[in-house]
Amino acid sequence: MAQADDLPVTTPRSNQNINMPAISIIIDDMGYRLKTGQRAINLPGAITYSFLPHAPHVKQLSKNAHEQNKEVMLHLPMESEAGKRLGPGGLTECMSEKKFSEVLQTSISSVPHVSGFNNHMGSRLTRSPLWMKKLMQQVALKNSLFFVDSRTTSDSVAMSVAKREGLNSIQRDIFIDHEASKGFIQKQLRKLISKAQKNGTALAIAHPKKITLSELEQWLPMLESKGVKLVPVSELITLQQQRKIALWKKIK
Repeated sequence: MAQADDLPVTTPRSNQNINMPAISIIIDDMGYRLKTGQRAINLPGAITYSFLPHAPHVKQLSKNAHEQNKEVMLHLPMESEAGKRLGPGGLTECMSEKKFSEVLQTSISSVPHVSGFNNHMGSRLTRSPLWMKKLMQQVALKNSLFFVDSRTTSDSVAMSVAKREGLNSIQRDIFIDHEASKGFIQKQLRKLISKAQKNGTALAIAHPKKITLSELEQWLPMLESKGVKLVPVSELITLQQQRKIALWKKIK
């Protein structure tokens, strides 16, 4: 199959200036808490939301996000090295190929308006070239979704396999709130902007924690003044592709 870098590049919706630093923020673990989930959806700007499959509020919240023109993803549970409980829709190495395919497609179908997916946990499964190939081939054949490697392990091969199988793909740069403190979250947000200014694009993952939402509610309205634009993940992938092409032409 054609690699993601070979796929047609679409024009970003918000701004055709590919030189302006751009960021995306994914809010993971959506769908289990209605009130904080809706508060997350009401954040200003083009935040992207990743929903756990079969969560009790996934249909309502994903619909609400879609109605606000926010991008919706599937937060797909995958087997971890620690053997943590995956919950509904989890993928493991012990599954038959048939079961693996059934669970995957049911999980995708459980999230209305889904346009991409990323791994929830997965430090074991994302290290396996065999299982990542099975996963990405299934998605490439049956679903038109982009992929985000959450990078829960430095040994992940998920994004490289996804690109080989023709999926538009990107990987996480920053975790915003794996320490739930105001000072840490603010530090990570500064890192996010610095990385975007240095590399042109940067992708962060956060969670619908009250402290995270409070910080984002204050921080997001000031983003434009910092010379950085917030875009959906699909657009960030396009911008990365365009920047690579522009750099290649410049070198050539």
